[in-house]
Amino acid sequence: MPGMGGGMGPMPSGGGPSGGKKKAKPKKAANDDEPELHAAPGASDTVLGNGSEPSLPTNPLALTTPTFNRIGTDVALDDQQTGRKLEVSRKYLPYYSETSGSHEFRLSYPPLWVNRKQPSYTNPSVEDNASAYGLLYYHRRSAEHADDILFPLFWNLRDPRTAERTTILGPYVNRSTKDGRDDWFAPLWFTGKHADAGYTLIPPLLYYHDWSKNGGFTLAGPGFCSWSGGSACDTRTSKSIDFGVAPLYFYGQTNEHAYELIPPLVHYYDYDDRDLSWINVWGPYYRSHTQDRDLLHLFPIYWSLYKPGARHTTIFPLFHYGYDKDAWLFANPLFVMARGQSGERTFVTWAYARYRGRTELDMITPLYWDYRDPDAGVTQKLLFPFLYSRQSPRESTQAFFPFWAHSERFGISKTTWITPIFKHTHDLTGWSTNIHPIFFFGRSGKQSHTIIAPIFYDFVGTESRTTVTFPVYWRFSDLNSITQVVGNIYYHEKKLHSGKEWEIHAFPAFSYGSTPDGHFINVLYGFAGYSRRGSDTTVRLLWIPIHTGSAPQSP
Repeated sequence: MPGMGGGMGPMPSGGGPSGGKKKAKPKKAANDDEPELHAAPGASDTVLGNGSEPSLPTNPLALTTPTFNRIGTDVALDDQQTGRKLEVSRKYLPYYSETSGSHEFRLSYPPLWVNRKQPSYTNPSVEDNASAYGLLYYHRRSAEHADDILFPLFWNLRDPRTAERTTILGPYVNRSTKDGRDDWFAPLWFTGKHADAGYTLIPPLLYYHDWSKNGGFTLAGPGFCSWSGGSACDTRTSKSIDFGVAPLYFYGQTNEHAYELIPPLVHYYDYDDRDLSWINVWGPYYRSHTQDRDLLHLFPIYWSLYKPGARHTTIFPLFHYGYDKDAWLFANPLFVMARGQSGERTFVTWAYARYRGRTELDMITPLYWDYRDPDAGVTQKLLFPFLYSRQSPRESTQAFFPFWAHSERFGISKTTWITPIFKHTHDLTGWSTNIHPIFFFGRSGKQSHTIIAPIFYDFVGTESRTTVTFPVYWRFSDLNSITQVVGNIYYHEKKLHSGKEWEIHAFPAFSYGSTPDGHFINVLYGFAGYSRRGSDTTVRLLWIPIHTGSAPQSP
């Protein structure tokens, strides 16, 4: 195939690359006990399929001349210069003339007449002749154009190939094509029809209408209609439609759903054909239906719900009654009575409440509560706000607010409060005693703490310890180092692989330190000092370091 490279030539005989080869012979078994191997039908040593292998062009990034010439320009194809050659002939009298091949350009002095001739872009045998007269009239005839323009009043543009025509006369525009026409009288009226679609726009009347065989939209002032699946705004022919007069009325429907909204009447209706559910609202009236239940409300007084085996009715604020199979509830301003699905019963008044089910509860006035869980062996009593008691097989808690409380988790921990200030706890790993907000003592395993706020703090861990006597004493230590501050005395010690280094500072007058390979001493941090690191020594005088060379070697 031309232009597709050598790889798309005729197929070789034999049906593929392996067509000319001999069939593979069966491989003989290594010994008589092994089965003899045979190649599958059509098998060969190549993995290529039948047919020739496609190949890339020699230079896949190469551009054709028309494509290269189009890069960087936005000139329409039928407005490009055609018929030009490399040789150009020019004449300057009695007018300017330029000729190149079959391309000719002429210009008068002054430029009141311009003419250009060249072959038409789509049919070079037809001349493309364009002229402009007096900067007012433009005339062009070619295989693609038949244009006449009297600027700025009259425009007539025609395409001989498609018989499309556009005519402009002042504010009037007419465009005709094979499938329809457009007529505009700007800015008052715009209309058009093409094949099975059309539109009309009348801005002064706030009117817009567009349609096709598959749907459309119409707007007339506050009224509107939008539809699909039909050629007109008609609920009988359209599959989906929405129309209304804003903000007074709105309606819409599809094959499965419909709604209606009338805001001035506080009305809303919605229907869903998929589950046969609907909602209907008229002011305080509310009605709803699904396959599972029905609702009827008159806000805010009457509320009703019904479903098979259950019904609930409320007349606010007089009473509520409802049942669901074996359960029921009755409530009024004086008391509440209820029964659950498992036979549990509840009775509540302003001064007394009682519940009997798997657990039990008695309330006498809001001050006394008695809760019992026979299965778990739990008993709780509360005489608000002074007494609280909880007993169970795992714990015991007694409290007399705000003076005393004791809680015990048997075999695990004990906690005692004496007023909100004193607290003592003892458990399996240690103990703690707190006298809020000053004293805190305790131990947990190998860790302990002692606090006398805000002066003394001591925290001891398995590998470190921190002690602070604020503000004069600070000590921090771990397995490898010690840091300590006493007033203006700073001491630091650290373990190294080669030994131990330490230093002491008496701020700001004196400092001294030692390392495994030397030591240093300073007065006023360099006013006078001496340091040795290995065999190197340094003397400081007036904060200026003076290198004195290597220290003398020991005999």
